[in-house]
Amino acid sequence: MRTGRGFERLVNFTDAVIAIAVTLLVLPLVEIPGELKPDDTMGEILDEHGGELGAFVLSFLVIWTFWAAHHHVMEYFRGYDYLLMRIHMVFLFTMISLPFSTQLLTGEHFDWAVPFYIGTLLVSSLTLVAISARGRSKPELLHDDRAEVRRWLAQPLSLYRPVVLTLALVVSLFSPELGTYLLILLVFDNVVDRLIAKARGLPAPDPED
Repeated sequence: MRTGRGFERLVNFTDAVIAIAVTLLVLPLVEIPGELKPDDTMGEILDEHGGELGAFVLSFLVIWTFWAAHHHVMEYFRGYDYLLMRIHMVFLFTMISLPFSTQLLTGEHFDWAVPFYIGTLLVSSLTLVAISARGRSKPELLHDDRAEVRRWLAQPLSLYRPVVLTLALVVSLFSPELGTYLLILLVFDNVVDRLIAKARGLPAPDPED
């Protein structure tokens, strides 16, 4: 296990990269006000730039959801090892590439851009699963003296996000627009996990911050 100081740097670096991703996400929208005419109505603005605004909102919510999930699970960790750091690098690669794939959604290649976008999110979700799995296989990386960590370890590993994204990816190959709508299901992950835990008589997951 590496040092506590190194672990703090890893978490802070992750937060910084995600902040940069959000910043890059909004940059294309900064140009919109300069293109507006004095007599443009809000309806005309939404009609002309609705795709860009919609893609921004979608990706912002996605990054928010994934960052919250990452933040939540990393609260259980007190250290890291070589493999955990490598998993984080893959997670950050997918997050920082989201502004690029978001721009593809607003272009002329929507049909293949949507599967590419959802595929990127699927890899992100699998890295979060891998982070959780690494903690479960290496308890010395965790704050295992805390009650909330013991509850977490007693719960089954959640595969809700990968399942939803796999479904969305398959659907997007035939109907890209419907595939993007399925991404809304990501916001219900904690609700579904709590229902599954209740049905199986297991401790309910802690709500994510």
